[in-house]
Amino acid sequence: MGSLSSSDSVKKMRRIKVSFEDSEFEKLRKVAKERGFSSSQFIREAIRRMLEQERTQEEREKEALERMEAMAEEYMLRTVRAVEPLRDELELMREELKAVEGAVTRLEGAIGLLREELSELRRKVSAMEQKDAGEGGRRKEVAAMRREAEEVDIGSDAVDAAANLDAGFQIPNFLKDNPWVEILSKKGRS
Repeated sequence: MGSLSSSDSVKKMRRIKVSFEDSEFEKLRKVAKERGFSSSQFIREAIRRMLEQERTQEEREKEALERMEAMAEEYMLRTVRAVEPLRDELELMREELKAVEGAVTRLEGAIGLLREELSELRRKVSAMEQKDAGEGGRRKEVAAMRREAEEVDIGSDAVDAAANLDAGFQIPNFLKDNPWVEILSKKGRS
């Protein structure tokens, strides 16, 4: 059982057909005779070396392929290692974004309240301005009347009357710019 039968050895041997040109075959025979081999032995040895070279080439290609696969795997591992912190940072950024969105929502609410308060303040200021404009108009009238009274230089009673304008009294229109008021005031002084 330990030895191989001839049929087993035939199965293990590969039969390879190689075609040669007549001139090539003649050269092989000549070289085989010079080296002391039969042509079939020489051809078998050449084929064996050729197959060995192919096997060596296949091994080199296989090693190169394995190195490339190892490099690709290493690159993928480095990439994954580089991406993991980025993934963690991205998660933190998402949480921070949620916090910012909450703050923005609160700020928008506060801005809305401030707008309402500002609108209310504007309304109150406008109402006060209208009220002051009405009173300011009366104040201007009183100041104008005082100036007129000083220009006309009427008696102290007339000045007292002008001073009472602040209390809501007004000089009748027929007394304003009346030359007789000045004449009569002079008579009262003499």
